[in-house]
Formats: sequence, structure tokens, C-alpha cells
Amino acid sequence: MYAELLKMVKNKNFYIGAACLLLLVIGAVVTGVKEYNEYVKLLQRIYHHNQNVLALTSPHFAWIGLGGYSFNVLSALYYFLFPLLLSIPLADSIYRDQSSGNLHYQLTRMGKGVYYRRKFLFAYISAFFLFLLPLLLGVVLVNLLTNHWDYSSFSHAYRQLMDGTLQLPDNSFEGEKKTLFSSLLAISPYWYIFVYYVIGGLFAGGYVCLGLAFSLVMKNRYLITLLPQIIYMVCWAVLTITNKLGWDPFNFLVPSQPVEGLSYHKIVIVFALQFMMALGVFWYGVKKNEDVL
Repeated sequence: MYAELLKMVKNKNFYIGAACLLLLVIGAVVTGVKEYNEYVKLLQRIYHHNQNVLALTSPHFAWIGLGGYSFNVLSALYYFLFPLLLSIPLADSIYRDQSSGNLHYQLTRMGKGVYYRRKFLFAYISAFFLFLLPLLLGVVLVNLLTNHWDYSSFSHAYRQLMDGTLQLPDNSFEGEKKTLFSSLLAISPYWYIFVYYVIGGLFAGGYVCLGLAFSLVMKNRYLITLLPQIIYMVCWAVLTITNKLGWDPFNFLVPSQPVEGLSYHKIVIVFALQFMMALGVFWYGVKKNEDVL
């Protein structure tokens, strides 16, 4: 694993993908905090007498994926482009070993089973953390810019909102109720967002491993890198056209829960299908390349 880490760090594509992810996060944070400050000023003028409204108007909505108080383009782009940005440094690692002649040496030194298992695990784990870490940085940046770290007042108000005991001037905050992981949001927004970021990281690893798997059966490096993004976008297009939005990974990975029809079992089923597809294609590609020695 250490050798794989060194190769990734020496790969200039790693810095391209990581820089793009970080720039999207920083841009989304700046935009989200600006929108939050403007929205708070508006509500303070209108509802200055109602502390419940102000409690539900929380800075954590500027965290990546939660959407803020208007559509945040950069936040959405992070979730729309992450398969490509993660695949740039990771999906073609076996292809690069083949092209450089290093594959034959590695298989001779450690054996085929060990080599391919390490490649798959390293790609999955690396994609998981490359997806997760910029988002966690975004949480810290929002908190720093708003000087807000304690979200207990929001969670208390949210519990009352779910119980129907929170006194509000109208029903405009009904949309704050979440279908999934609502109990975590009632404990703390930190738990809620962390679970969503971890789920996103698991899917990110799966998409990168799909690209890695297809690199064993395809010879076009650019197509290998683009394939996870293509699969992601095709699913989005097909499920949108067929009005199956609750099954689309984009919609259930985004913490704002932008559509109706989301459920826990759909997330589990889609994840299992994605992972089994990656494993199946990878196994087929390994068997196809048995004669490499």
C-alpha cells in the first residue's frame, strides 16, 4: 500500500483532481456563507421577534451538499463531477503499470492475486478519502467564516419541528424536515452530514473501481478515465427521464435530499449493484489477463 501511495503522490494527475475538488469546495463555501449572511439579515428584519425562526436559520446549511438558501452551483458541481475528478489520478493505475512495463515486474515480485487485490483496495480507499476530506474541510471553513461551531440550538428547534411543538409564524419551514437520517439531524448536524459524506465516499470508491476494472478490458486511457463519469451521468439521465429520481445516486448522495421517494433500501440496493458490478468486471479482467506472465 505504501508503494501505491508513493506512486499516487508522484502522479501529477493526483494534484489536478485534488485541486479541482478543493477549488469547488472553497468556491461553494464562499458562495454559501455569503447567501447565509444575506438571508439572516432578511429574517432578522422580518422575524426578529421569533427566536424559533432564527434557530432554524443555521450556518450549517452552507456546508457542501446542503444547498444553502438558494441553488449553489459549485456545491452541486462537486456532486456532479466527483467520479471524473477522482478517476483522473486513480482509475488508470493498472493501465499505467502496463504501459511502463512495471506490471510484469510487480506480478513476478508479489504474485497476481496480491497485486490486483492491492490495486482494488488502494483505489477504493483512496477515492473514499479524496472525496471525504475536501468536504470535511468545507465544514471547517464554513464554521470559521461564520464563527459558529455549536449547533445544539438548531437541533433542539428541529426536534420540536418534528414533534409539531415548535411555534412558527407559518408553514414555510416544513421543507426542513428530512426523509432520511432525520433522527441524526435532531442530535446534531455534524452527525447528519458525516453519515452523508461517508455514504458518498463509499460510492466514490465504487465509481473509481469501475474505471479500474474496465482498464483491464479496455485499452483507451481517456475512455477508462471518463467511464465512471459516463456511467454516473447515464444513470442520472435514464432515471430522470423515467421519473425514477429516488433511485438516482446523485439525488440520494446529496445531503439536501432534493427529491421525494428516497429510502434507505434504495441506497443499499444501488450500492450493492455498483460494488458487485465493479468486482465482477474486475474479476473478469483479471482472468482475461492471466497470460500476462
